[in-house]
Amino acid sequence: MQFFAIRSMRKWIVPLCLMILSCIAGCKKADIQFGEQFVDANYTNVVAVDTLTPEISTVVRDSVITSQTGNLLIGGYTDPFFGKISSSAFFVLSNPSSIPDFHVSAAYDSIVLQMRGDSTFYGDTTVAQQFSVNRLTSMIELPEGSNYLYNTSNFPAASTPLGTSAVLIRPSQKDSVKIRLSNTWGQELFNFMQEKAVQTSSANDFEHYFNGIRITATGTSAAVLGFSDSVTVRLFYHESNPYAEVKTVDLTLTARNRQFNQIKFDRTGTALNLPIPENKELASAQTGHAAYTQSLTGLLMKVRFPTLRSLLQRSDFIRLMNAQLIIPPLPGSYDHTYMPPPQLMASATNINNQLGGSLAVSGATGTQSVQYGNLKVDWIYGEDTYYTYDVTGYVAQQLATAGDNTNGLIFLPPSPAYDNSFNRLVVGDPQNGKGKNIQLKIYYISVQTE
Repeated sequence: MQFFAIRSMRKWIVPLCLMILSCIAGCKKADIQFGEQFVDANYTNVVAVDTLTPEISTVVRDSVITSQTGNLLIGGYTDPFFGKISSSAFFVLSNPSSIPDFHVSAAYDSIVLQMRGDSTFYGDTTVAQQFSVNRLTSMIELPEGSNYLYNTSNFPAASTPLGTSAVLIRPSQKDSVKIRLSNTWGQELFNFMQEKAVQTSSANDFEHYFNGIRITATGTSAAVLGFSDSVTVRLFYHESNPYAEVKTVDLTLTARNRQFNQIKFDRTGTALNLPIPENKELASAQTGHAAYTQSLTGLLMKVRFPTLRSLLQRSDFIRLMNAQLIIPPLPGSYDHTYMPPPQLMASATNINNQLGGSLAVSGATGTQSVQYGNLKVDWIYGEDTYYTYDVTGYVAQQLATAGDNTNGLIFLPPSPAYDNSFNRLVVGDPQNGKGKNIQLKIYYISVQTE
């Protein structure tokens, strides 16, 4: 009789599970292996639970690596949730390439900085911005014991710019920007090349003479624009030998490990304008009942499930079947100007907010694939935008972790977006009251006695 019950159950348990995934939640039983302990008077169903509310917070990073990203981020904008944000690009120039033997008639004409957009931007690109090119007054040096520079790195620059220009580009067209630089410096550089002076004899000597460049946006700004790091400073001169002929000498961006983007922000007037606690974590109740992610300004959302093990207190709980985490952006927090990240990874973490392994899911062949949230955007009504994650494996691990569980998940864009994109996310907690909030949906197998 018991054998018959088990065989019969095997025939209908899978279809039944699929049919009743939307069942209402049921109500201390040890976790047992499904299919091992059944009696004739039992019946099995699937219970859906969505009342285990996740706890969200914002983790604040001291700094983010922004060197060797392959692009220059220049500009600024004001974000209603994240405040005033600006980015400046710092880099080193090579010594003049292929210095020619100048004809006696050679004469300096002009010097121009040229760079091409790389299609990336964040903000309103219809507003022109004033770009300023300033000469650094100290060499760009890597921090002791590090091979990187950060969003917080800084090197002094001369107050008088080498050149300025109003910039209005079409990012999708990868428009070029040309900024005319100081003729005083251009003539000086030309003279050094003509004289084969020590200042232009080697890369090291040139860098001691000309430490580098900072490009920043001044005045009104509405977007951060991305440019390829293939920057050229081109010196124009002409020779009459016997006819006038325009010639050039190029200086290019070099030492890419010392090219970096400096990110500044002012949180005044936002919920994030708070003293940063010693543990570098802000509870959602402190920040307008919301959590924030914008990796370039050092903000990452953390999610914990402090009441998860209460599942084991349910008298009908037998085995976890599936767990889904749904993360909707706070309504009104995003639009075509301020976009959420197209992809977000979830990284396991602990009370110290150290990043661990990425949340993955098993494929049909058993291979593990990192999850990126499968962002769905509802541009029509704005009510059905969300990320989804299969957290079944993670929840199972946490259910098996006894004691005071301080584990969680930190959400961050994958590389290279982590260190070169301003996309950001605002997520509300249950007390926010402005729409859909983060939600954990759990489905488990339940066995009840008639």
